[in-house]
Amino acid sequence: MYIHRFKLILGLLLGMTLLFGSGEIHAQFITPVKKETPEPPPAAPPTAPPVAPPQEPGKEPPASEDSSEYVSPMKGNLAGEYFKNFQITNKQKKAIQENKSLWFADRFRVGFGIRPKADSLYNTDFDRSTSDIRNTVSNQTQFYLVGDVSPNITFKLTFQDVRLWGGEIISGASDQRFGVISNGGTTIDTSKQREVPLNNYSGFREAFLDLKTTNQMFRVRTGRQILDFGDGRIVGARNDSLNGNSFDAVRATVTIQKQSFDVFGAIVSSENNANSMITNNSTRLGGPGNASYYGAHYGIKPWEWLGIEVYNFTLYKQRQKATNTTPYGSDIYYRDPDQLNTSGFRLTNRTKSNALPKETGIDWMVEAAWQTGFTGERVSPDWINQNGALKTNKVTGEAPPHSEPVRYKANIVAAQLGYTPVKEFRIGIQYVQASGDPNRNDGSVATYNPIFATRRMAGGAIPFAGNGNSGLVFWQNIKDYSIHIKYESSKWGTFIINPHWYYKVKLQDGYYDNNNYVAGSKATGETASTEDFYNTEAYNPNRPKLGKHVATEINLIYIITPFENVSFWFGASSLYAGDAIRNQKNNPYETDPYRRYDFKPNASFFTFQTVFAI
Repeated sequence: MYIHRFKLILGLLLGMTLLFGSGEIHAQFITPVKKETPEPPPAAPPTAPPVAPPQEPGKEPPASEDSSEYVSPMKGNLAGEYFKNFQITNKQKKAIQENKSLWFADRFRVGFGIRPKADSLYNTDFDRSTSDIRNTVSNQTQFYLVGDVSPNITFKLTFQDVRLWGGEIISGASDQRFGVISNGGTTIDTSKQREVPLNNYSGFREAFLDLKTTNQMFRVRTGRQILDFGDGRIVGARNDSLNGNSFDAVRATVTIQKQSFDVFGAIVSSENNANSMITNNSTRLGGPGNASYYGAHYGIKPWEWLGIEVYNFTLYKQRQKATNTTPYGSDIYYRDPDQLNTSGFRLTNRTKSNALPKETGIDWMVEAAWQTGFTGERVSPDWINQNGALKTNKVTGEAPPHSEPVRYKANIVAAQLGYTPVKEFRIGIQYVQASGDPNRNDGSVATYNPIFATRRMAGGAIPFAGNGNSGLVFWQNIKDYSIHIKYESSKWGTFIINPHWYYKVKLQDGYYDNNNYVAGSKATGETASTEDFYNTEAYNPNRPKLGKHVATEINLIYIITPFENVSFWFGASSLYAGDAIRNQKNNPYETDPYRRYDFKPNASFFTFQTVFAI
């Protein structure tokens, strides 16, 4: 009996062990009667290997999810922000974006660009007494590498060389100074020349690292990079210049569906040397010292026909030290920090990479920005300082009597409207008003400051009216009325006619070109147009009448892309100066009788460039 119970208990334990250990033994085998060898199951019939679905010609097969080798999704679809360093046509953009042959290891993309450019300018100061013909040839060479090494890491390096043909510095006399010796050295004799030209042709236009989340919603970009928002009217790549804009910055971007938010901070000037590197911007060398540029930009596209942008960008400069110090050796400052804020908005229906969602229809854009902040300087009121003699003492730091801080109070407004009845033809109008200053000696700076804006846009990558192609008049103290007529043929290229009419906003202010204020020659009182700096000459009969019309400019632009990687650009501009310049050059009150009628109204600008980019 005990043996029978023992066998029963042993069988139950063995059955439970097999049941929970294998999970495949059934209850009827709990107490085996005799040991049997199970027959092997029949072999499964052979299955055919899965057939991959046919791929479309020219389309990369999708990467397997469990594949250990990463294939960049940008291969054959390079994002536009990775070739912002080029001024190229839409056909060239498409070729660069879809190129696959220049990718290697499925994660790296190399590229190259060369852009020789010839310019000819005539009588740009509208003065018959000066010899003013300039012919130059310059060249831009770029080599870049994009590395999309993982879903979370991307980098880009763009090496750029920009040089003026024949502008090399070579030691020697006469013929030995011709710029034909590459990387030649030079000896500088400071006893014979006060100003020393130094060539600086080559450097990194871009060198940044992107760290991003796998879903691409958040990205941090660190290093030398191009900041470009909207039309580039406030801050842009400025590829119209061979040098272009680049910033040493950190930028964070959040993208959620149709919304994007950017914050960035850039160092644009440094006071101190570091790690055996020398700064050229120290106040000891006459530079601005420490300066930074930072801001925020928010964009949303609630519908296909509406894009909304709001932004605030700030340029901040350090305060300036006076020569003297206190008896205890502490510093004295003659100028407080200079902070220029540019805040504004932009509305447009060009929501597809700054182009219309459809090939035909009406396009429009409205942008407005205001500049506020303080210059850091102090100024006495006009009733005791009409001639500007009372200023802050840069030696002692003492402020002028009854002084008040100087504020920024400037603005810009731009509006565009265009109609494309057929995809080959567009006609548009534009109005831009950039504020001027009626009194440059009082407690406000009212002349708009474009700072880092893209200058010439009429013939650039943006196919809409911008500033005039010559760059002889720009958006400061100006009302700019313009028409933009474009015809684009797939065979014959793009033809653009773009006239501008420029008028002063404030007659007392000067006029400005791409490089800021136009000073004029000493023979004409060092002013290029009729001005009243202190706003004190309104009733002076010996002063020329203040003129309003600056100039009329007509631009003819032709662009053709005969090959997908090569384009040719030709531009011709003719300008006729208005009474704001004529009244200054033809001045019967000029003390020198030989300089009373120096006005020459016509000026011209011609440019030709070839752009090769892959």
